[in-house]
Amino acid sequence: MKNIDINFFAIEIKKLAAEHQSGKALKEVKADVDGLIQSIREIIGPDKEVQIEKWSFLLDALEGYRNSRADPAWSIVISHAVRRIKSRRRSAEFSRRRFVKNQQFTD
Repeated sequence: MKNIDINFFAIEIKKLAAEHQSGKALKEVKADVDGLIQSIREIIGPDKEVQIEKWSFLLDALEGYRNSRADPAWSIVISHAVRRIKSRRRSAEFSRRRFVKNQQFTD
C-alpha cells in the first residue's frame, strides 16, 4: 500500500475553495475538485478496504474546514467535495460488500 498524505489533498481542496471565494467561477472550481478527487482515486488504487480508509480520513480532514460562519462561496465548494467523497466511499463500501457476499457463495 502506498503512503498517501491525505492532508495534502485536504489543503488542495481548501485552496480551490479559496479560489472560488476570490472570484473564480463555481463551475470551474467544481470541475477542479472533481479532477482532484479522481486523481486521489487513481493514487489510492483498486483495493476497496484502502479506498474506504483513505476516503474516511479525507472526510475527517475536511470537517475542520466546515464552518457555519464561513463565506457561502467557501462552503459551497467544501460541501461539494464532501458529497463527492462520501459518494466514492459508499461505492467502495458497496463493492466490498458485494465481493464478500460473492466469496461466501464460492467457498
